Amino acid sequence: DANVPLEEKQRIVFDYYRKLVDEYDRLRHPTGQKDAPARTCRDLAASHPELADGLYWIDPNEGDAKDAVQVQCRMAAGASCVLPSPNQVPRKAHYVGRSKQTWFSEMQGGFQLSYKVDRVQLTFLQMLSSGATQNITYHCRSSVAFWDAARQSHRRALRLMAHNDLELRAPEPQRDTNPAFTFKAIFDGCKDRSDKWSSSLLQYKSDKPQRLPIVDVAPRDIGLKDQEFGLEIGPACFY
Repeated sequence: DANVPLEEKQRIVFDYYRKLVDEYDRLRHPTGQKDAPARTCRDLAASHPELADGLYWIDPNEGDAKDAVQVQCRMAAGASCVLPSPNQVPRKAHYVGRSKQTWFSEMQGGFQLSYKVDRVQLTFLQMLSSGATQNITYHCRSSVAFWDAARQSHRRALRLMAHNDLELRAPEPQRDTNPAFTFKAIFDGCKDRSDKWSSSLLQYKSDKPQRLPIVDVAPRDIGLKDQEFGLEIGPACFY
């Protein structure tokens, strides 16, 4: 515009140039802060090996920093861990009725497990990763989580629903279960079906990141009034 003074034009050009430089620096030198997110925690660890584990911001789709996601970074593993919301299911008898496989989301007051990340950013994070892992703790009272000590089998073990709708289960050698679709127990305090509260720590690990996070859980040893359970959902870690 001919009416705009030269000094004003120069200021506008300089401001625009400054924004371009700042944006370039943000992409080249991410800090993990909200205004300068890294693409992944692995990238952040490579840029800043001195950083400790903790909460940082990442932007897997490398778009506007406004849609950056806060995750837990585990620096040594280069893992970006997506946080569940909520991260607990209260302990109680969530289902009373005929004993059968019932997904938690189908129980009264139940819900699908959700996480603090939108679908687009999660898809990019999955694509940028070569593997993923997640832990889930099953709190139990008179309910089997993994191994049934009385029956010496996994037949009553709960099932997990993967993010891509695969049903994950405990290993069942007699059924020739594909090991790629099985989870393991790090600790199994529920195997004796005690009427006192205990817990089992379950872990699924895969080189197919699109299978995580876990979106639903189906206990298979519930139905009686004294059979209670609760859940603790761990972060889904992509590396």
